[in-house]
Amino acid sequence: MLFVSKTSATHFIMMHRKSFVIVLLILSACAGRVKQPSKPAWVSQRPTSDAYYVGIGIAPKTANPQQYQTAAKKEALNDLISEIKVSVSSNSVLNAMQNNDGFKQQFESQIKLSAINEIEAYEVAGSWEDAQYYWIYMRLSKSGYAEMRRKRMQNAINRAEDFLARADGLDIKNNYAQVLRLKMKALITLQDYLHEDIKTERNGVEVFLINEIISSIQKQLYQVQVKTKVTTLSGKVGKPIQSPFDVMVQFKDTDTGVLMVPYVPMRMQVEQGKMEFGAQTETDHLGVSSFTIARILGRDPIQLLRLSIDVFGLVKNDSINFAIRNVLYNIDEPSTVLRVQVIPIKIFMQTDEKNLSANMNNKVLELLLKRELVERGCNFVNNKSEADYVITVQSNTKALGNIWGNMQSASLDLNLSLFDNKNNVEIFRDGLHDIRGFQTTPENAGIDAYKSAQQQLLKKIIPALSEQLMYQEK
Repeated sequence: MLFVSKTSATHFIMMHRKSFVIVLLILSACAGRVKQPSKPAWVSQRPTSDAYYVGIGIAPKTANPQQYQTAAKKEALNDLISEIKVSVSSNSVLNAMQNNDGFKQQFESQIKLSAINEIEAYEVAGSWEDAQYYWIYMRLSKSGYAEMRRKRMQNAINRAEDFLARADGLDIKNNYAQVLRLKMKALITLQDYLHEDIKTERNGVEVFLINEIISSIQKQLYQVQVKTKVTTLSGKVGKPIQSPFDVMVQFKDTDTGVLMVPYVPMRMQVEQGKMEFGAQTETDHLGVSSFTIARILGRDPIQLLRLSIDVFGLVKNDSINFAIRNVLYNIDEPSTVLRVQVIPIKIFMQTDEKNLSANMNNKVLELLLKRELVERGCNFVNNKSEADYVITVQSNTKALGNIWGNMQSASLDLNLSLFDNKNNVEIFRDGLHDIRGFQTTPENAGIDAYKSAQQQLLKKIIPALSEQLMYQEK
């Protein structure tokens, strides 16, 4: 019988317990270690596919730990969209604009932006990440996308044809503006497909639908003319033309005499010169629209205004993209041109410029004022009775004595007033006080003060004076 001491047995058990714990720790460490998946091939080399548009996105984890997956997904979607090629059909209305590279790039960007909003059936084909970056692989079935586009385009065609059918059901002589508006809505419904040669049947004839709508809009516009009884307006620089003038829209040829066109939006544009307008308007129930000129800003003696039917005003509440705007800009709108005869503001000036209470030979302030105001569209007259305004200037200097060595000082005070000559009312007053000059004699110090006063006049008084002259309601 083998005898084992109690001490030896205890030692044996303790040694085996330690070995058991070590084994458990090793097994636990092995079990907790997850094998990192191998890097997929699409991470290193972009996949190509005849069946799918492909988009790969990558985002650093450190830049935005909370949003890196979203950032990578957005990049992948943009990458996918970049694979969608935009082609312009030779029969589309945009084909003629393809020579403009800027327009072409903007149009392609617009189509791809629309595609981002349209894409619904894309799928995530895979994702992978390491300690620094996250990758995502997205794809979109080319046939599925083409079918989605076809369905959406067909829905747009159906809506456009519904607008046209409603327009065809109205009498154009009694509903001119409504018929034109329905045609415009039909065109806008198809604005995402201006590069397509959409064929359909109209009145038993196969036509390119978008081209047909534009042609119909242009033909309808050619049926009317814009007229005005006034051919020449007269106004002054900086002033409004307060009396409104009327513009009429009427059909060119009717069997029942003059037939006016009511409720058509109108637009006034400067063709030559510079002006501010009152609110744009539309013809009333009698086919007449009234316009006003809020202010004449240009100094040109003859300026031109163009008044026309405003096709954009017909769809002002619709969302239209840049491409349809480009098409509408090329539509020829009926219009008429008005001449605006601009009369300069006439000013009579009275100045009393003194240096040390002696009259100055050269009236430097008067010369400066005349030069600046002539540039702003004023004329100076020698007869006060002819003037619209009278400007008076009184200025004088006084000696302040010796300041150091032979250096003398003088100060200048100036007062300026503007009068409305027709009503003999002062409408503006300003001045300069204690403007200092320095020279070796009191007289020269006074002249130096006048030089400083010229700068202050340019900076502080002439802008405010000009504002009163040019923009005073009269």
